[in-house]
Amino acid sequence: MTEINGRGTPSLAGSLATETSKGAHDKSQFEARIKRYGNAKSTALAMAKYIRENELNHTRVAHAIQECGSYLVFRNYFTKGEIRLHAAKFCKKHLLCPLCAIRRGAKHLGRYLDRFEQIIAEKPNLKPYMVTLTVKDGEDLGERFKHLQKSLQTWHKRRHRKNASCEAAKAEASVWSFEIKRGKRSGLWHPHVHCVWLCETPPDQAQISKEWHSITGDSYIVDARPIDQADPVSGFLEVFKYAVKFSEQPLEDTWHGYLTLTGKRMVGSFGDFYGISEPDDLTDDPLEGAPYFEMFYLYSHASGYFMVNTEVTSPEEVMS
Repeated sequence: MTEINGRGTPSLAGSLATETSKGAHDKSQFEARIKRYGNAKSTALAMAKYIRENELNHTRVAHAIQECGSYLVFRNYFTKGEIRLHAAKFCKKHLLCPLCAIRRGAKHLGRYLDRFEQIIAEKPNLKPYMVTLTVKDGEDLGERFKHLQKSLQTWHKRRHRKNASCEAAKAEASVWSFEIKRGKRSGLWHPHVHCVWLCETPPDQAQISKEWHSITGDSYIVDARPIDQADPVSGFLEVFKYAVKFSEQPLEDTWHGYLTLTGKRMVGSFGDFYGISEPDDLTDDPLEGAPYFEMFYLYSHASGYFMVNTEVTSPEEVMS
């Protein structure tokens, strides 16, 4: 088996790693962060323009995306050398808006990484593995997604059968996400699912392929490999990069995916990973009790985000 490591990580997926890294809030990283958000905002504006021009019944959606990220408020904790996002206008349409996708994906990734560390501390015999499952490409995204989703549900149910051979039963905990894109060769919709398994016994790729084909009837292409425990972020990125992958597609495909998948559950889990809620607040956690000054940013089509003013604030307990 080939280990997953940080090399070759896609740039958008890499942005999730940057957002959740230990130095993500460092002052030295702020300029790159602002630029990253500016690029995401620019793509969101292109999406809003596409909707206004081609989907006249969805002007409210276009307006929400247009206004998303129109301002950002950061708190500069100057005694700590950290800058954190305190407030922003978010549309929370992460399947259309890359700015919301980056923030949502990063928050989700951070929560599961925290849980992973807790699980491994309590059960050091468990090792993480990446398992990827596919179905045959097709023209109908809705039908292909439903086929993939139903097949995964069927496979997971086999875990509970007595005396039944099921590689998925090796996983004591798992988190997975559905990713949608066009097949490079076919040009058709290529839905697939990335899973992180925590197992004592390594999963057998050949057996997974056999079991998966018996369920789907159209796909035996799977992948199973260990995740480098020294760098678990790279493996978990494969699960949570679904949140940003939509913005890499042509605008019409992004819109079709949004219409087809809105309301669908794109992330699932079982075992010790179960119960982690989806992020609602997309801002950073504050540093309680530390003095700060606020930096207010607006977006310009010509130059991206620029600061318009600062406001110094010092908590009373710090000043006393």
